[in-house]
Parts: sequence; structure tokens; C-alpha cells
Amino acid sequence: MKKLLDCFEYLKRYHIDVLDTISIMLELFILKSQKPKFIESLIQKKDTKKNIIYEELQSTIKNLLKPSVYVKINPNINIIKILKIIYQTSLDNQIIEQFLHTITQKKTTNKLYYYSTPLEINKLLVSLLDIEQNDGIYNPCYGIGSVFLSIANTTKNINLYGEELDEKLSNIAHLVAKIAQIKNTKLYVNDILKQPVFKSKNGFEKFDKVLCNPPLYAHMGIEYLKEDERFGKMGILVKNYPELIFLTHALTHLKTRGVFIIRNQTLQKTSLEEKLREKLCKEKMIEAIIELPKNIFPHQNHEFSILVISPNNENILHINANNEHFYQKDGKYNRLLNIDELTHIFRQKSKTPYSKLTPLNQIQVHDLRAQNYVNRDFSDISENTLESLGIEIFRGQRVYGSPKDEKIEYYDVGIADFRPYGMTQNFENKKNHGDIAKIKKYALKSYDILLSLRGISPKITLLGKLNHLCVANAGIIILRAKNKQMAIALYCYFFRTQGENTLKKIYEQSGENTVNIQNLHHLNIPKDYNKNSKKIFEALQKLALELENTENKILKLKGYE
Repeated sequence: MKKLLDCFEYLKRYHIDVLDTISIMLELFILKSQKPKFIESLIQKKDTKKNIIYEELQSTIKNLLKPSVYVKINPNINIIKILKIIYQTSLDNQIIEQFLHTITQKKTTNKLYYYSTPLEINKLLVSLLDIEQNDGIYNPCYGIGSVFLSIANTTKNINLYGEELDEKLSNIAHLVAKIAQIKNTKLYVNDILKQPVFKSKNGFEKFDKVLCNPPLYAHMGIEYLKEDERFGKMGILVKNYPELIFLTHALTHLKTRGVFIIRNQTLQKTSLEEKLREKLCKEKMIEAIIELPKNIFPHQNHEFSILVISPNNENILHINANNEHFYQKDGKYNRLLNIDELTHIFRQKSKTPYSKLTPLNQIQVHDLRAQNYVNRDFSDISENTLESLGIEIFRGQRVYGSPKDEKIEYYDVGIADFRPYGMTQNFENKKNHGDIAKIKKYALKSYDILLSLRGISPKITLLGKLNHLCVANAGIIILRAKNKQMAIALYCYFFRTQGENTLKKIYEQSGENTVNIQNLHHLNIPKDYNKNSKKIFEALQKLALELENTENKILKLKGYE
């Protein structure tokens, strides 16, 4: 492997585009597999003029390839040196797969990590598909086609279909498919959003299997998709979430099973993503969700899962592979382990310390991540949530700074106003102008519980009896209980260690450093949450007063009046 990597680095010096260098390496691999004796004959001509050897080499490679994928080798390289390395190196699918993995995923200075998928992830995706002879396999964004080698390790007798926006990536993918000896291929350079290739007057062509690792770096032009039959039912699409667009598109082609890599935040965010999650659950299309280890994709700060889609599923299998049993440190990043075990759990739908099969009627659409299901008991969850207790939850608002502002006196409440313990009744930020309609709509009430919207741990306070008009700013979440007693009981529960840790977990798991309000709605609350709350709150109020008096005495000592 080292010699192949050295050869790649040597060729890079003579070619401006690193993608051209990959193509040239693959061309040489094809030459080795189809005409090894020809390479041997060129090596033996080492005393022949360089230009003659070069022309002979180029002519032979051209005859092996389609003109559209051929990349010319720089004539200034040491041809004999390169040919010797290629000739002396044992090559098969696994070695070439490892080579592509190394130059794209491990040698990150090549900046190729967006164009392929880590080798082990490819192996897992292909294993999950259960590919059979003569299957039609479709990939709507195949990149350089590194996954084709994993497919060929299962069977070469398949029909491969795909679309890719970048022509250079597509050319490399054609070379990979040729190396993998997949003969039946229909791989097109195309924009799937503007004009999908695999569509006729009878509708979208269906394929047995679909696999997709969407390009998160891609800018999606979605303005013209609102009337598209693929996306219209899902509402307005968000260009910042290409996996949703690729997933929705791929579903129109799916016959038996599809595997998709998606960011975890699409499994737990609200609005558009929830519409898609609701559709998938309602139509019983989710077979499994496998949460991947963190830090497994170079230069990606997101957390990822594999979504397995197929028809007629009464249960969803969750596997949490974000566990040290399934990964190890490999340089700066993690590498997936025990792929066969993950595949076995998936095929058997086994319940293990890392997996759980959950009936659809127990699925929480607001959060489909595996970590939300594995090793958790949902048997009595409906009786113990903030939602079932009737707690109203909403976010604070900015109510000033618009043309609708009028004269009105109120307080703009922020985290700085939160009293450390007990009730908060005094506020600093007094305003004299604002949108009266919004102020009245979002006005705080006595005994509202306020939480910080952002952070890795919660900041919380309970409002006392309000004598002024107050509105929480946009960095605050409001929990409004049915009555004062319930509000005090909940505040005391969140004050205690058990409640504090439960709430803290919501903050730690929330995407984009903001708390998901739907997660709060479904937060587990024990039936005895109000136990001893009156006694605890009285003691807390007393200690809060003592703390305030102590702070005042300290300020006095420092010279303040």
C-alpha cells in the first residue's frame, strides 16, 4: 500500500487537479488487470526512447477506456518507475478500496473527503441492503463511486444506476465500476432536481435497492421545486438540508430497501423534518435507524445515522453504534468496528445492549435517534411527560424594533434577571416602546418557569407574583403550568438532582446548541414529582433570602451602600 500511496503523491506533482491523479491511478490499475504482460514488455524496453514508451502506453490505455473518461498522463513523469510499482503490486478490489479510502478519508490534505464514504461505512451500507443477483441498485449522488467496490465484493451481477452532478467525479466512478467488473451500468452526469434521468411518461423508474450519502457541501437550488411532484407533498424544502431533498427524491425510485446517511438533527428537529418523519412513520417505511459513532467523517462536526427504508414495518429497530464496542480511534478520527455484528443485529432484529425493536405506536416522532430508544422503557411514558401534565411550552420573543412599535411600558426579561434560587420578581431592562399586540400575546404570567434556550446545562427560575407587564426575550423558553402549586412542584423537581440531570440531558442532546421544544414536551416526569415540594420550596425560599442578605452584607463591606 505504501508504494501505491508514494506513486500517487509522485503523480500529484505533475498534475494540477488531484482528481486527474486519481483517474490516472485507476487507469493504471485497469491496465494491470487487463494487460499485465503489456506492462512487463514496456518495463523491458527501458532503454527505448521515453517518448516511444509514452505513446505506446497512452495508446493502449485509450483503447481500454471510453474517450470521455480518459485522462492523459503528463509525459514528463518517470514512466518506467511508475509501471514497475504498478506491476509489482498485488491488486484486488479490497486493496484498491483501501487505497481510495486512504487518499480520500485519511489523507485529508487532498480535500477529497466530501467525494467518497469511509470504507467501513460503505461495507455496512452494502450489508444492510442484502443485495441479490440481478438487483437494480440506484445511487442519486454516487461521487467517485468508491461504494461500487463494496457492492462488487458481494456480487458483480447487478444493474447499477446513478446520477452525479460533477462530471469529473462521474468519470472516476466509471473507472471504479470498470475495476469492480460491474458490466451493467447506467451512470449519468445530471442534476436530479432539474430533470431526473430515470423518469418516463409512466412515472419514475423503480429500483430494487437505493443507497445514498448526500453531499452536505452542495448548494441546493430549490426555488423551482415547490410544484415538483416529488416534493410538493412535503411542503417547502430547506436548502440547508440536502439529505432531505435526496431522501425525498430517492423514495420515488425505491422498490424494496434503501439506506441513507443523514445528520442526527434531521431525526429530531421540528417543522419540515417532522413532516417527513411523520410521513415515514405513518406509511410504515422505517425499518431501522443506526446511530453512528461520533467523529467518523473527516471535517464534519455533525452526528450521523443510517436510515434504512423499506415497506410494511410494524416496528423500528434502533441500533446505537455510538459505543466504544463499535469504534476505535484511528488518527484524528474514529473508525467503525464489528460491522458483521451490526449486520447480524439488523437482520435478526435482535434486542441487545446496543439495540431495541420498538412498536410504531411507541415511537416518538419528535426524536427518532437511536440514543432516545436503546436501554429506555417507554411502557408508561404517556402518563409522565410535560405534555401529559398540560404544561404549555413556548419561546420568548423580541417585541420591539419594528414599524409597529408604540409607546408602552414593560420589562424585557433575560437570563441576567434570573435569581439563583427561589422566585424572581425584580427586573432590570425596562422598555418604553414595543409592538403592543405581540407584548400582550407573549406577556409572562405569575409563576411561569423560565429556562435558558441555549447552553449545555439549564439555567432556570420561577417567576413570583408579577406587578408589571413582562415579556421574555428570544433566548428564553417558558413553561406555563396549570396552577401555582404545579409550577412550584415542577420547579422543585428541576432543582433536585434527578430533575436537574434529566433536564441537562435534553440540553446536551439538542442539535445546534438550542433546546428542542418538542423534546421538552416529551420529557419524562416521575409520577411523584410533587413529593415534598411545598416543604422543599419553603426551605429554598428561606435559604435564598439568607443568601441575598449575605450578598448585601458583602457589598456593604466593599464600600457599597
